[in-house]
Amino acid sequence: MAYTMQNVVDKALKPLNDASKTRWTDDDLLAYANDAVRVLRRERPDLFFGQYTSLPGDKTLAQDLPVDDEYMTVVADYVTARAETIDDEEALAARAALFFQLFQGAKNG
Repeated sequence: MAYTMQNVVDKALKPLNDASKTRWTDDDLLAYANDAVRVLRRERPDLFFGQYTSLPGDKTLAQDLPVDDEYMTVVADYVTARAETIDDEEALAARAALFFQLFQGAKNG
């Protein structure tokens, strides 16, 4: 199953406890998801072999996540971490750090 960027955003909303999308818009979280894809492209170019002749551009919500399905959760964790660093820095700093650690560990593995 190919995941879309909307699937990534929806998965990131769960730990953010914002299913109604009142605090975080799809566009906010999509921007973070596109950032995650750029980080993966820089850190793990092997994930993109054969896909592009140039760097991938930003994706829309309806477009497919441009990495294998197994990295969908990794990208969603990055989105969650970025969103939580914008929230109350003191209360959520440790929680955001955990999501960044999940992203780092999974992208390297």
